[in-house]
Amino acid sequence: MEHNGSVPLLDGEKIFDLECDGLKIIQHPKGYAFTTDAVLLANTVRAVKGDSVLELGTGSGVISLLISKKCRAKSVTALEIQPRLYDMARRSVLLNGLDERIKVVNGDIRDVRKIFSETFDVVCTNPPYSPYSGDKESATENDICRSEVLITLPEVVSAAASALKFGGKFYIIIAADRLTDLLYSMRQNQLEPKVLTPVQPTAEKEVNTVIVTAIKCGKPGLRITKPLIITNADGSYTEAVRRMYFNDGKTVYSRNSDRKS
Repeated sequence: MEHNGSVPLLDGEKIFDLECDGLKIIQHPKGYAFTTDAVLLANTVRAVKGDSVLELGTGSGVISLLISKKCRAKSVTALEIQPRLYDMARRSVLLNGLDERIKVVNGDIRDVRKIFSETFDVVCTNPPYSPYSGDKESATENDICRSEVLITLPEVVSAAASALKFGGKFYIIIAADRLTDLLYSMRQNQLEPKVLTPVQPTAEKEVNTVIVTAIKCGKPGLRITKPLIITNADGSYTEAVRRMYFNDGKTVYSRNSDRKS
């Protein structure tokens, strides 16, 4: 075990510089790591001064860390069920000296109604994207993060609705082929979809991801924005994504481009 100041690092863990106002994050090079979608979602969330934010399924904690710097929210609560990821996220918060603004909680999203009923102004999540057909007893950490092993999309949406105050905002990024499921679940839970941003890997490829913003008990009316295109034909980031990924010409955030944070 190594130590970085007063924050211990477990065997194999490394500290990565997020290049965002001095933020750093603890990751295991061979373990689960955040990706592009986490960066996109963190740059979509809007929280004003005094707002309280809840992230459902924080994983490595990167979204909550970025939100704490990019928004003026009063507090951020990061919920994670997997003990190892919870502990790693908790130590990343301590590493950045943000323990007074970010609270990492080890708990189940399905228990949100009992723990946080109508508490938050903003809820965000990068949930598992796909149904899981394997043996749940043998599911890995990555399986749980990427597939519906422990929780389903409707359960995530229901939890978000129960945690939000009246008029609160919900931000979610999801695979495009789950959009119908998402919008149906939102309407069932009084979350009115207001903004939908399609995400394309390149201008030539189809939309594979969507970011949706909803308002609890909001009025009907959905605005669809121009697609957010990730890379140019030559493989370089588009200008819109460069503003998220680069700071003074240095690469930031994700160390790979696979889906799920």
